[in-house]
Amino acid sequence: MRLINCLILLLVFIPDLFADHGVYFKSNEVNKENRTGIDITHNGNISYTNNFTIHFNLSFRESETHYGEILSLKEANNKNLIQVTYRMPDLFVIHNKRETKFHLDLNKEEIQNNRWIDFELHIDAINNKINLQFADKKLQSDIDFPKNSDFALSLGVINKYGFFIDEVPSISIKDLSIRIDGAPRHLWPFKKTDNFLVKDILSSKTAKVYNPDWVIDYHNKWEKIQSLNFSSLPSLLYDKKSERINFIFMDGTIQSFNPLSKTLSVINEKVDGFPCFEKAQQIIYNKNGNITTYSYNQNLISSYDSINNSWNNKIESTEDDTPKLWHHNKLLHPETKNITTVCGYGYYSYFNDILSFNTETNNWDKLNFSGDTIKPRYLASLGQSGKNSNCYYIFGGLGNSMGKQILGKEFYYDLHKIDFKNQEITHLWDYKCDDQFQYLPINSMKVTANDSSFYTLMFSSSKQNTYLRAIKGFINEAGIAFIGDSIPYNFLDIDSFADLYYWNSENKLIAITSHKKEDLSHEVNIYTISYEPGNKDNFDINGVGLPLSVKIFYSLLVICIILLGLFIVRKVRKDRRTTEIQTTYTSTEIFEAPISDYEAPKQNAIILFGGFQVFDNKGKDITYRFSPTLKELFLLILLNTINEGKGISSKRIQEYLWPDKSESNAKNNRGVNIKKLRGILEDLPGTEVVFDNNYWKIVLPENIFCDLEHVRNEIKLIREQGNIENIAEIIIILQRGSMLQDIFPEWLDSFKDSNTGLIVSTLEEILKDENLDKVISLAISNVIFQFDQMNETALKTKCHLLASQGKHSLAIETFEHYRKLYLKFYNEEYQYTFKDIVSKEN
Repeated sequence: MRLINCLILLLVFIPDLFADHGVYFKSNEVNKENRTGIDITHNGNISYTNNFTIHFNLSFRESETHYGEILSLKEANNKNLIQVTYRMPDLFVIHNKRETKFHLDLNKEEIQNNRWIDFELHIDAINNKINLQFADKKLQSDIDFPKNSDFALSLGVINKYGFFIDEVPSISIKDLSIRIDGAPRHLWPFKKTDNFLVKDILSSKTAKVYNPDWVIDYHNKWEKIQSLNFSSLPSLLYDKKSERINFIFMDGTIQSFNPLSKTLSVINEKVDGFPCFEKAQQIIYNKNGNITTYSYNQNLISSYDSINNSWNNKIESTEDDTPKLWHHNKLLHPETKNITTVCGYGYYSYFNDILSFNTETNNWDKLNFSGDTIKPRYLASLGQSGKNSNCYYIFGGLGNSMGKQILGKEFYYDLHKIDFKNQEITHLWDYKCDDQFQYLPINSMKVTANDSSFYTLMFSSSKQNTYLRAIKGFINEAGIAFIGDSIPYNFLDIDSFADLYYWNSENKLIAITSHKKEDLSHEVNIYTISYEPGNKDNFDINGVGLPLSVKIFYSLLVICIILLGLFIVRKVRKDRRTTEIQTTYTSTEIFEAPISDYEAPKQNAIILFGGFQVFDNKGKDITYRFSPTLKELFLLILLNTINEGKGISSKRIQEYLWPDKSESNAKNNRGVNIKKLRGILEDLPGTEVVFDNNYWKIVLPENIFCDLEHVRNEIKLIREQGNIENIAEIIIILQRGSMLQDIFPEWLDSFKDSNTGLIVSTLEEILKDENLDKVISLAISNVIFQFDQMNETALKTKCHLLASQGKHSLAIETFEHYRKLYLKFYNEEYQYTFKDIVSKEN
């Protein structure tokens, strides 16, 4: 059942695989009380022995924020305080309120906005060194930092250090990891959550997020940054250098929109000459970077001279100049740098011609290409290759194979590659859709840098008031997916236009729509989204409009396949588990000696390792009698009794179990549940819930066995007297699994962490004894792995023991499993080889 749930979750969250993630810190664009902070250690400090490393990905964005705290770290014993502070354009590391030599000018480092960069802070308490890595820059300095301590850690606006923090820069952070003494211990990806707690995927710790925005939302949601109205039709042109959108009008005047400041400015109010203006967005930058318009009807081009404020064409266009090719695509020929157009519609015909304007003859030349043929169409999407500037991709469109509108229309969902250098067209794929799917792309697409995929927008052409949705398409395989939310689009065919631009400095996409209104004015709307857009609801476009019976059939087919797969997987796992028990993890098979015949009591017993269980005085499992609330109440009192001996106050119980209740209601709930709890514990003779000195406690007589209490007492003897006589008992108890692994309330994390740390550190110390029985050593390493799957001491011990006994395949298998986990969690290769691990020197 658990496997089925995992598969369901995987299917539900597949869209997130395409999306970015992280916390988007709200800065001075909001009031101080609404700014973002993350308290990493809100439920307990993080301990270390010799050194620790903090690593995360950091991204800056454009804003008016000039100052703020990125990271704050306070070490407990010596009160060391480290702050990473931004003061535009510099990054500082402050130690105990004094500047260190760690000072970086982000302008000199050429840090671009909205790009993830590596940040790493390493403290070496043995050698008294602090190391900082920021992007490709690495710095080192001296620092006085104690060994065997712990620290609190936060990001942004968190006030827990004895002074006030209310400023945070305009940043985003994701994938925060912490290594303790070289071993991975914590990893917070900072995936979006609804409850302000983000999980550490390597342990049970959580971080608490205050006032967050989420990076994924900025990759899923289009932001409308401006709506403009013009009295006449504008031609739209994006300037990649100045990153402005220019609007050119029939009279030759130009206005320019700055998406960063969201302001519109007039470039000229009066100008000499005229552009060629035929209403079909016939405008481009020429090879000299000048705004250039072109005409099919008059076989001429007109360029704008910004110095002299003039167009080189003296013939004024009129409203009667009907375009020859509507909704065509355009580019500068990569080889000749001539204006070149692809496809289009006019005079009741669809075209597939690739035309290039010859400046010597003032004619449009038809270019000939070998290879495949693009069917006649218009309303296609064109984009330049990210890897080869001589190549363009063209996707989709509307037309038919004969090019005559009278013969009907076909919606194309195909992709072609046009190689202008080799004059060759390659048909890459054709995505088949049912007839009810009638979507069209906009004029341009953005191809990724490695040519793996492309982005454009599509809209339903079946109605006028429609919506644009971004799609992600794949270059080398037939497939497209809708991503992000929608943009309103008033599709009026030749009286509307939409395009897509890439805003490099901000790493965003800009979508622009234009349409004629009833009063004959023209409305232009401008939207942005973070690049690359992330999937909000990735779905196969073939799913649109399928009959219900077909959907049900395929749904049942998928369910049958999944169930069959589950059956096979479960059988394979069962067989594998049996094999592993027999050959891999059983000490008797490897060393031919049992670890012990000890068995933990199952009468008058409270079991916390592996899972919560309670056995009464007759050996009956009475766990079922504990409702979720009773279980939490019992554990709250028991763990606080075992941990410090004094128990827990009524106020703390209310905070954990009934925080939304009034004091009187909480008191009533507590009284009712304490009574129920006492009734259950009557079957464990002598066990009592008492209220002593304003604290609730659990009294456990000697005849009641509690595995956690037993293990803690034995560990105390080991630490104080070095007595490991009962180590086998401890191992057998711990082999059941980690503490309360089936219960996950927030308050429990600190107890799990402290006990796990105590157990693992004690077992690691025992493994240092070279005379330790090998059976015990192997068993200890296996137990450590149950509590800390990335523990390097356990890895070295187990691999060395297996190799020394000739079990090389098992040793290699253990190492490879660890190496793969390391790569998965930290996205980098493990630094040691198998040979390093099993060598005596290591």
